[in-house]
Amino acid sequence: MKMVRRIKLFITEVYSFGFFVLLTVVFYSCINENLTAKQIIEQTVDVHGGLDNWKNIKQLSFDKKVTLFFENGQIEREADQFQLFQWQEPFGKIEWEENGVSHMIIYEGKTIQKIENDTIVNSQSAIDNAKKAFFASEFVIKQPFDLLNNNVFLTREKDTVIDTKDYYVISVFYKDEAPDADRWHYVIDKESSEIFANKVVLKDHTSWVENLNFDTETNFKFNAHRKSYRLNTAGEKTYLRAEYFYQDFSIIKN
Repeated sequence: MKMVRRIKLFITEVYSFGFFVLLTVVFYSCINENLTAKQIIEQTVDVHGGLDNWKNIKQLSFDKKVTLFFENGQIEREADQFQLFQWQEPFGKIEWEENGVSHMIIYEGKTIQKIENDTIVNSQSAIDNAKKAFFASEFVIKQPFDLLNNNVFLTREKDTVIDTKDYYVISVFYKDEAPDADRWHYVIDKESSEIFANKVVLKDHTSWVENLNFDTETNFKFNAHRKSYRLNTAGEKTYLRAEYFYQDFSIIKN
């Protein structure tokens, strides 16, 4: 009889534990379902290093390798860049060498300069392209931290499943942006809160940029390896358009 009672007690405990686990899963599932877009981004910012730590950065620099591909898979161009940004006293520069020519983009005093082989380039088209390249690079490295600014409007879209994993999808709108501005979507891993990918809708195409690896040598979780694909109208990958590698992150704090 004692053995029977022990078995019954064991079965009761197993069922009780299983019921507790089920309740816990349901509870946290409900929490995840009710999270707002801002709450999801706040979690993501914390996982990637924290907003307070980010605001304490005086200077951030790193190396970035960029490879662009034609649709047939051949390399269009390659560049090994050094990038540096300061935000409290706005300053930045991007340096690289390509086809035997040294290039530098400098941002200082709200002015962009393009320099080639130590000579200032005065062509307006070259300056315009330099401006786009600089602010595009700055935009990418400031994510996800810059998403919590007051001029950013976040919308939680329908969750998605990719290769059996669950992801949040957050769309981003900016105050006073042009009607034809690029539309960014952040695809965020529900388990880790890491940014898995970006879907970027541009005027003439849509890109899908995957984060394949992160750099954790600092107190931040920065991009280390990314691949950008062109999508067709059905949302399917058509070809690899670009690949990016980041390394040697260096931070100077206040």
